[in-house]
Amino acid sequence: MMKKYALIVSMIGLATIAMTVHGQDSIRLAETPGVYPKSPTPSLERFQVSGYYRFITNVRHLQEGYADQMKTPLNIFVGDDSQIPQLLMNLGGSISPNTRFYTDFYLWTPMMGGGMAENVKGLNLGVSLTGTHDFEKGTLQIQTGGINWYALTPFTFHSNPGFNRFTVFERNPWDPMTRNAMDRYQTFYQTGAMNQDTRWGRQAFQGLIMDLSNLPNGFSGVLMYGKTQLNGGMTPLPNHSLGGKIKKGNDNRYLSINTFNNQTYSDSLLSSTLGFSIHTAELRWQKNGWRIYGETGAGRYYSNSYNKGWGEAISLKLDIPQRVLRVPIQIHYFRISPKVINNSSVFWNSAIQEGNNTGAQSEAQLVLAPFSSAMVPVGQLTNNRTGIELNSEVKAGRFRINAGYTIAKELERIASQITYSHPVNNLALSRFWRWSFPAGVGPYANLTKVYRGVYETVDLLDVDGQKTPLKDKHFNTAELQVKYKTRMAGKELFVNYLGTYASVQSFASPFTVFTEKAWLRTYYHQIESYLKLADNLAWCNYAGAERVIANYDTRTDAISRRPKNQEGYAIATGFDIEMSKGAGLYIRQRKMYYKDRSFGKDRYRGWETTVEFKIFF
Repeated sequence: MMKKYALIVSMIGLATIAMTVHGQDSIRLAETPGVYPKSPTPSLERFQVSGYYRFITNVRHLQEGYADQMKTPLNIFVGDDSQIPQLLMNLGGSISPNTRFYTDFYLWTPMMGGGMAENVKGLNLGVSLTGTHDFEKGTLQIQTGGINWYALTPFTFHSNPGFNRFTVFERNPWDPMTRNAMDRYQTFYQTGAMNQDTRWGRQAFQGLIMDLSNLPNGFSGVLMYGKTQLNGGMTPLPNHSLGGKIKKGNDNRYLSINTFNNQTYSDSLLSSTLGFSIHTAELRWQKNGWRIYGETGAGRYYSNSYNKGWGEAISLKLDIPQRVLRVPIQIHYFRISPKVINNSSVFWNSAIQEGNNTGAQSEAQLVLAPFSSAMVPVGQLTNNRTGIELNSEVKAGRFRINAGYTIAKELERIASQITYSHPVNNLALSRFWRWSFPAGVGPYANLTKVYRGVYETVDLLDVDGQKTPLKDKHFNTAELQVKYKTRMAGKELFVNYLGTYASVQSFASPFTVFTEKAWLRTYYHQIESYLKLADNLAWCNYAGAERVIANYDTRTDAISRRPKNQEGYAIATGFDIEMSKGAGLYIRQRKMYYKDRSFGKDRYRGWETTVEFKIFF
C-alpha cells in the first residue's frame, strides 16, 4: 500500500515540475475553451526511454554433492540470484539546452513465495535521479535517490577493474547486446575488455553526490553524503558515509586531495560506534607513452574496542612505453598497513577481524567479512601487505599475449588462515547458496560465498597458543593470457587461454614455488573458443581444470591424515543467438566435477543448464 502512495506522490511531483517548467502557458491552456488546444502543448527539449528486459532460468542436477544440495539434487530456478532486476527502464531528457535529467525504474520478481516483501532489496535496486546544469563557468551534476554507481579514487571509493584477465564464456547480467554474434569476442580479442555497464570499477552509493566540473583554472570537485554497503540494510540506527575530493588538472595530468569516512552505531543506545577514515593525495602525469600514477595517504579503523591509530596506504605505478624495452611494462609498488580498512575501496580487508561487524544489521554485510590471508589475482590488493607487480601485453601476429606477476609479503603476522577461490566452477558453486552470503558452509564449514563466487579457507598449524603464525607469509602469483584469432572452414574463430599459477610460503621467492615447501599451491587452466556459424549465431565452448595442493603444515583430514589435495574440471558448450536488433538468446550447458582426495566429503559432480533471453530497447 505504501508503494502505491509513493507512486501517486511521485506522479504529483512530476506534474508539479511540468507546471513549473511550462509556467503560464499551462494556465492559459486550461482557461482556453473547447476540447482541443489551438496550439501544440509545450514539451521537453528531448526525452528518451531505454533499458532492458531479462529472463534467465537455471537447471542443475547433481549426481554427487554436499549434503544440503543432495536433498534436492534436481534444482530448477527462474530469476537472477545475482539480485539484478528483470526489467530496467532508463528515462532521460532535457528541460533546456543547459539542463538535463536522468532517472530509472526497475521491476524485480524473484518468485520465492514471499509476496511484496521480495521486492524490498538494497543495492542496485531503487529509483534514482540525476540532474545536470551547465553554468557559464562550470557544470554541476547532482545524483540522489536510489542507488548510484560511482568511483572517486582507488583508495577511497572504487572497485577493482582488474587487468581484463578473465574468461567470457559465462555471461554477466550486465553484458550488453551486440549487432553481430561475434562482436563481443572480437572486442575482447582486440582490447582485452568487454563493454561493461556503469557498475564496472564502481561502488554502489545511496544518498547525495554533487559533482562540479569544468571550473576555472582546471579545478573540479566532488562531495558525497549517504550510505554504502557498510551502511545498508533495514537498521534504524544512524549511520552514514561522507567523502569527496578537490582536483586540479585534466585526464593526463592532475593532482587531487581525497577523503572518505564511514561511521556506524552498533547498538540501540547509540553508545558504541565503529567506522573508518582515509585521506589521500592522487597524482597522474603522462607524456610520450610514459605514465606515472600514484595515490598515497593514511587511514584508520576505529571502534570502542579497537583504536590502533593511523596507517599508511601507498600505490605507485610507472608505465614504460614499448619503444624503451621492446615490450610495454607497468611496474606497480604497493604497501597498505593492517591498520587501514575501507571495504568501499579496491583493497580487501585481511587484517581486522572486527571489520565484519560494520553495519552488521544488513544481511549483505557478510560479503564484507575479512578474507584472512587471501591468495588474490594480479591487480587485486589487500591490506596488511606490500609488494611489487609487473604487467605487460604484446601483439605477435594473430596472438594477443598479456601476463602479470606479483611478489608480495604480509606486514604483520595476524591471520592463521589462507583463503583461495575455485575459478573453474566458481559461479556454479556460488549457486549452491542463493540469496544470502553465508560463511562457514560446506561439509567442512570452510566455504564463504561472495558475490557470484566462493572462497575456501585452510588453517595453518605452525602457530602459537594464540593462533598467531610463527612465520611470515610470502605470496607469488603468475598469470598468462593468450588470445588467438583464425578461421575454420572459412568461419571466424577465437581461442583464449588463461592460466594462473600461485603459491604462498614462509620464505621469500622470486618465482612461484612448485614444491611442497609451499603451504599452498593453486594452478588454474581455462581455455575457451568461439566459432562464427552465421552472422547471428556463435558456437561457444569452454574447458577448465584446477589443482590445489597443501603441505603438512596445514590442517589435515581426521580420517586420511592428509592435507588438501583438490582437483576440479569443467566442460561446457553453448550458443549465442542474436534473434533481432536488440534481442538475444543465450544457452549454456556445463558438466562439472570436483573432489578433494584427502577430505572425502568435499566433492560434487553434475551438470547445469542456463538459458537467458534479453531484450534491449
